[in-house]
Amino acid sequence: MFLSTPSASFNLTSIEKKLAAIDSASSSSPYTVKTTHRLTKVNNETELDSHLKSERAGFNDEQFEYLTQQSLTQADTDYWEEIFTDSLKRRRNLINCLLADDLRPRSISSYDSAAATKTNQVLNDPTTSSTGYDFKSGWISQQNQTTVCTDLSAVEQQYAQTLIKYNQTRTSSGTNDGDKLIVQYKHVAKTYETQVAADMWHAAEWMSGVLDYDYQKNDLFHAQRAVVLCARDYLERSFRQALETTYNDIDLYGCLLSFITSNEKISGLQSVDDRLVDGVSAWPLIFYALRAGDNDLALNIIQKANLPHVRTLLETYLSKEQTTIANTSTTTTTAAATTTTTNKSSNIRNIEYSLVGNPYKRAVICILDRTNLVDAHEDVLLCIEDFLWIKLAQIQIINETALHDRTNIQLTIPRLQRWILRDLGEEYFKAYEQPFRYTRILLLCGAFESACEFLFKIPSTKVHSIHLAIYFNEKYLLGLTSSIDECMIMIAGSSQQNKTNTALNLPKLVESYLKEKLIHDQRRYWELINYAYALINIEHLEAGTEFRRLLIDLTTNLDDLHIVYGKWIIVSENDGGEENKLVKLERGLLHRLFSHLDDSDIDDILISLATIIEEHHRSHLLVASALFELARDYTSSIRLALEYMTQIIHDRLLISTSTSTPLPFVYELAQRLQILSNLKQTETKQNYYLLLDIYAFVDYYLRIGQHERAFIVLRQLKLFPYGKDYDEDEQVRQLFTSNKWLQQLFPHLCLAALRTHLAVIQQGSNISLNEEEQNQYEFYRRTAPIDLIHLAEFAHMQSQLFTRTQLRSIDRLCEQANQYHDQDMEFH
Repeated sequence: MFLSTPSASFNLTSIEKKLAAIDSASSSSPYTVKTTHRLTKVNNETELDSHLKSERAGFNDEQFEYLTQQSLTQADTDYWEEIFTDSLKRRRNLINCLLADDLRPRSISSYDSAAATKTNQVLNDPTTSSTGYDFKSGWISQQNQTTVCTDLSAVEQQYAQTLIKYNQTRTSSGTNDGDKLIVQYKHVAKTYETQVAADMWHAAEWMSGVLDYDYQKNDLFHAQRAVVLCARDYLERSFRQALETTYNDIDLYGCLLSFITSNEKISGLQSVDDRLVDGVSAWPLIFYALRAGDNDLALNIIQKANLPHVRTLLETYLSKEQTTIANTSTTTTTAAATTTTTNKSSNIRNIEYSLVGNPYKRAVICILDRTNLVDAHEDVLLCIEDFLWIKLAQIQIINETALHDRTNIQLTIPRLQRWILRDLGEEYFKAYEQPFRYTRILLLCGAFESACEFLFKIPSTKVHSIHLAIYFNEKYLLGLTSSIDECMIMIAGSSQQNKTNTALNLPKLVESYLKEKLIHDQRRYWELINYAYALINIEHLEAGTEFRRLLIDLTTNLDDLHIVYGKWIIVSENDGGEENKLVKLERGLLHRLFSHLDDSDIDDILISLATIIEEHHRSHLLVASALFELARDYTSSIRLALEYMTQIIHDRLLISTSTSTPLPFVYELAQRLQILSNLKQTETKQNYYLLLDIYAFVDYYLRIGQHERAFIVLRQLKLFPYGKDYDEDEQVRQLFTSNKWLQQLFPHLCLAALRTHLAVIQQGSNISLNEEEQNQYEFYRRTAPIDLIHLAEFAHMQSQLFTRTQLRSIDRLCEQANQYHDQDMEFH
């Protein structure tokens, strides 16, 4: 507006020059401009204003309207193209996640810088922080954050005692479903841990309720339906509880009004076009009514706001004949790229379906219409649980036919899991800062295996991982690998069936924990076998059951074997003045664990363990022999002990650097076998004793300066026939031909015996022997040369057991003995 000032304040000369320039430009325009006659001089403001009005009236209105319309159209086109381009660019990461059927790893560096910037903004935004709920202090207060305890020794002990008590209940009743176990786990977490740990266990117990919704892991639709219903129920109940705790209103609607009006962030998102209900924008009211699980309240709010199209969407969303509208979304996107800007603008500006304006309006429409599946709706998130609830609400759980329609682009539980685990990742949720909260998110989207595997990666939460996995295994909710040799967790996708199967290596998980915490402490063997027993229902193709396999892998130390399995001890009893020795069983921890079973049933378990060791763990034959003895299978026990002793003797004879010596168990077994006079395996016992004596000979034979004692032991054994008439030694020959252990040793023993005889012939007496040994030695030495010849002849009779090199060695020994004998005869 012009001010009322004297005309002297205007530079009329300058104005005239500008008007002349305009006139010159108008004359060059293709549009005709009327000729005007300007006053040569303007004396005041009124005359100037009148002159300008006359000039505008004579200007070409057609040209002005054309330029104006062209500018507005171009600006509108540029604006919406920029909006769509930026939207597609920012959400490419999420689109790849949701629509990809493969599981190739992606990182944030593989996307453009704009996506990385957006991710950093989301991570730093307090509204999307994973601080989440604090159910005790109220949902609005998100400040009561606790840290993860680093010293979990007390927690580990309490968890172990809980598992032991549960095993005792299970063994006494035969079966259990894990409900009592989770109650105790929750108590331990609440007593010895933080609130977030207790919340995680509460979510785990709640999600086990998927079994009440006809959960079938191999059926995508039923598994998805069960997870969505169970998780949404948990999130909606928690939200209602938080509202009722924070706001003491009579009904939920009053709580919502108080919640929205007291939150500046929600109030600040209100748009001028929003429909109001009781002075509050209808869209956050509708959103949080749905968030609380009260669909009737949401419908009433929609009616009050007079939003008929949204009511139709909600009724369709809840209808059993519901069909996905993903095709419509795809068609709309394609059409938007090709239609005119005017049509695009008019569609988006529709107040009922608009995705522009109040973010709560966009969130409500995207949920009910199941569209914009890749939109995380960061603007309306007050905590990460809001994000999870929105995504769960967009998942199809009613129309199974529509779910399996591959032409529809829709969100599924496997895709949501991939989105959370792979594309958003642990950094997005600040998982290592708040592991229990991140685990709860994984549990609520049905990723039970991934939740257990994540907790195991953190040292302070390994104990929670183990017991969480044990609980889910008791509820039959875990997908398990088929072999202990596979990875800790395996994820396999099927593009044809539109699903992802996740399998956890539970035995490997438990075994890693036991080796780290319990394997080196004898005082913890009771806890160890209880953890192993927790896997009693997992079948393993090669080892019978994982329970037995873990017992075998973790208790192969023969010195500690008696702690777990028990042992036989020799006791003395007086019977009429005579002292008799008896063998008595001292029970171990395994008998304590299976106290409800008869001894014969426990013997069967021991025999199965021993059989597995014999077949798959040949380096622990003596452990298998001990288990067979504990199970009163003496034949198998002696057989394995014979094989063990044969290997020891074989190594000592053939490997010059070998220092192998029999473990005390082999001699203790011999003592117990002597006491068991009623044992029927007489021949097997005698073979065992003979093999122990042979080892005594070999031990002396290999020692420096002990060939005399080796010679005495050899002759006392009557192991080889030394007489001209072999009839008296027929039993010895049969022993060598019938016993496979002695057949393996016979060539080497024969050579050792010949060398011992030759050493005796060559060296004579040794003053280190006592009187009795000296007498025996001199008695046997007189016939040593001829005995050597007879021994060589016996060896040639068994030539099929010898190699050519060994037979030539025997001949050379005989020649040396003959030469020395001839020299000795010449001397005399």
